Amino acid sequence: MFVGTSGLLIIEDIKTWLDQMAGFKNEIRRKYIHLIGLTVPVLYWTTNYFIPSFSKQVTLGFITFFLLLFTGFELYRLSHGIPKEAYAIVKPMIRPQEMRGIGGHVYFAAGAFIAVLAYRREIAIAALLISVFADGGAAVVGSRWGRHKLIGKKTLEGSLALFLIALAFAAWIVKPLLAAFIGALAATCVELIPINDNLMVPISSGLAMQLVRYFYFI
Repeated sequence: MFVGTSGLLIIEDIKTWLDQMAGFKNEIRRKYIHLIGLTVPVLYWTTNYFIPSFSKQVTLGFITFFLLLFTGFELYRLSHGIPKEAYAIVKPMIRPQEMRGIGGHVYFAAGAFIAVLAYRREIAIAALLISVFADGGAAVVGSRWGRHKLIGKKTLEGSLALFLIALAFAAWIVKPLLAAFIGALAATCVELIPINDNLMVPISSGLAMQLVRYFYFI
């Protein structure tokens, strides 16, 4: 009886571990797609070096094109579904809630547009890097090593990873350090709230850094 019970427990533990690993691998796949968003801050920085007078306009035009393209694809997907040929590839990269709604890439493009339009160049770039790397890093760390739950599926380990990565990128680009710290803290807090972080992380972290810079240099 004891041996049978122990065997069942071991099998259950293995099944749980396999489920966690499957979720971790899917999260990694999603973050590969997330890295495509890196093209926006890279484009903004590059165009500012070569054509500084038109850097913002070029970047906003680039984002607008893909925002419209992504929106069109998502509207088609929601009305016609995912083609059978692509379903096996696309399904692991889409969260369950996104199967019934707009995908995160549309929200990221919208957040990037607002950040580039509203904030100083270095702040917009920092906010977008936070969204790409810190938010993505938090999801990967939380899904693999997260043990201490905070809100919903959010974990202390994931939030700490987000804050440290966000602070590193922000401090690299934005001065003073206080602005970088507040921006990273804002991103960490907003990511805990049940709203779309692809949209709100770049907006909130950028706004926080912009306000600190404004009052710091008055």
